[in-house]
Amino acid sequence: MKRFLLSIASFVALVTTGWAQQTIYVCEGFTYDVHELKPTDEIRFSTDGKEVSIGNYETYELDEIDSITFAEPQFPRIDIVYNGTSATVNVGKSVKGVTYTIKGAVVTLTSTTTTDEYLYTVSGTSTNGSLIINGEYKLTVELAGLTLTNPNGPAIDIECGKRIGVILKEGTTNTLTDGKNGTHKGAFYTKGHPEFEGKGTLNVTGNTKHAICAKEYLQIKKSTGYINILSAVSDGIHCGKGNQNDDNCFFEIRGGVVTVNNAGSDCIDADDYGCMMIEGGVLNLNVSATDGAGLKCDSIIRMSGGDINIKVTGTLSEGIRTNYSAYFDGGAISVDVNSNGSKGIRAKRCSKTTDTVLNGGHLYFGGTDVNMNIAGSTYTADGTECVGIRADRNFTQTSGEITLTVTSNDATGLVVKGEDNRSGGTLVIK
Repeated sequence: MKRFLLSIASFVALVTTGWAQQTIYVCEGFTYDVHELKPTDEIRFSTDGKEVSIGNYETYELDEIDSITFAEPQFPRIDIVYNGTSATVNVGKSVKGVTYTIKGAVVTLTSTTTTDEYLYTVSGTSTNGSLIINGEYKLTVELAGLTLTNPNGPAIDIECGKRIGVILKEGTTNTLTDGKNGTHKGAFYTKGHPEFEGKGTLNVTGNTKHAICAKEYLQIKKSTGYINILSAVSDGIHCGKGNQNDDNCFFEIRGGVVTVNNAGSDCIDADDYGCMMIEGGVLNLNVSATDGAGLKCDSIIRMSGGDINIKVTGTLSEGIRTNYSAYFDGGAISVDVNSNGSKGIRAKRCSKTTDTVLNGGHLYFGGTDVNMNIAGSTYTADGTECVGIRADRNFTQTSGEITLTVTSNDATGLVVKGEDNRSGGTLVIK
């Protein structure tokens, strides 16, 4: 924050002394925006002190800005370039404590720093390569036009249990594919917690288990472009494996467009004690697996913005499922439920001693608009009903519009096993 305040002071000084035009750089981690400011432009803070507007260009959240400077930032970086069966690594002069090995197109880097964050820029193409990064400190990886397939394991494996910045460089398409029948957890695996940003595109195929897997939380920032899960043997995106006292076990999306197709289990899963925060962006989820889910978490789902579009075609599957409770306070949800025994939105009550979170089953709607088409039927093998919205315990609605259109003679719009509390909004079942 010191750098930020000093830069603002410098900006004010320039305005008062007069200048024709000034280039400023708004830095967020290893990315930055460039703005050409005129003497009449202003830097304005919001009344709550949480946002700053730069002229007429853009508004930023203060907690995401590292600095505003007048000189183009120079970052300590390592460049990795793949070229078929080979690869090259160039370690910048300001980088200390990073060593590497290259075997064909298999690149392994090891960092010993515990104080300095480095930028790893990765580009090029290989159908028989991989990237492994070992270390004990946070780092950032920029995917800058990378097509990488590892037929024997993960395409990218980052064994650092810290914050991992992942930049999708604007204007680039990046494609990651792993090998089949391996023991690894994902085509793109991080031992720590990845934070995605950058307006590029990322395509991932998981041939052994998950497509993208994070041991801790996974965050998708406002500036993110497109993340496409083309297919996965298990979950499309999987994060968390924590305990009830672990704050780093969640999935959060603030922006970008995430599309998941052909997942063998859940499209997006926040595992043991995992939570979900849907604050913005777009989720396009196609649930085609049997007994799968579009969004699944073992604890609490909170939605305050964004758009969720789900198609449920897998038998006994669910569009959104929480094993405890869900709070829908903003944004919009669209669900097509087209399979037998399936559900659009469900809060499950877990009561077995082996379950992660016990005695949930609550749904709260306080502003999210829901539009759902229910066309499935009962699953005849065990009599499981096809239901639009199901609360295993209580259902509460205070605002928002919920429209449930039932087009099957053997389906139900709403099932509430506990209290049905409606004090506002509208709920229409056609």
